[in-house]
Amino acid sequence: MNDTPTIVLIVVVGVLVAVGVVLLLERSLTRVLLGVVLMGNGINLMILSTGGAAGGPPLLGLTDEAEMSDPLPQAMILTAIVITLGITAFLLAMAHRSWQLQGHDEVQDDAEDRRILLGGSRAELRAQIRELRARLRREIREQRTDLHRRIEEEDRREEAERAELRARLAEADTELRDWIRENRGDDGVGDDDIARRVRDVRREREKRVEELRGQVEAYRTELRDHVRADREAEREQRRELRRRIRAEKRQLRARIRAERERLARAEDSDLLGAD
Repeated sequence: MNDTPTIVLIVVVGVLVAVGVVLLLERSLTRVLLGVVLMGNGINLMILSTGGAAGGPPLLGLTDEAEMSDPLPQAMILTAIVITLGITAFLLAMAHRSWQLQGHDEVQDDAEDRRILLGGSRAELRAQIRELRARLRREIREQRTDLHRRIEEEDRREEAERAELRARLAEADTELRDWIRENRGDDGVGDDDIARRVRDVRREREKRVEELRGQVEAYRTELRDHVRADREAEREQRRELRRRIRAEKRQLRARIRAERERLARAEDSDLLGAD
């Protein structure tokens, strides 16, 4: 006789166990009960298939030992049936009590687990807020450092322009004195020519000074624009951080409020059931 289980029996065992596991993962106690029953039957079939071919009853004096069936799988199946029956009765009682108290048989989340979860959410929110603030502080420090660097560069550039202006003015004065000294004794150069040359040099000097002042003023205006833009960006980042923090706090408060209301309803149901 063939002791190997058939493919049909293996498929039936797999289907029963798979459906039972899926039903066990549901929140409804009725589905959990059906899952326990189906999975128990599937496991019983699997144990039965390991007992080999069918034979006579395992009783000494009634059946020959060579023709006896294996009694161990049968004993294990009987024990499993008793255990499954006890679990079924327990789940039926729980489902009936849940229906009386709450009007449904769904398994709710544990209150302590929810408190721990909310505590973790608060800690996570605080960590996110600290991270956002630290990042904002880093960005502000970087912007301030860059701003100070720009101001120092503009100061150095302005000082260089002033030094160049002073050098050019000194050079122009030197050229003017040399020209006056060289041409004062010539017959072709009079006081009018010298005065005109002095006026020309002064006009050129004033023109150059005005150009340099315009450049300095343009640099200062650009620097003020950069400073204003950086400050506006910093204020916008602070406002965005405050908005995000307020939004996170509102969401957390809403979750805490909903959880408290759910716990209050559960406690009221328990009190009504106890009465």
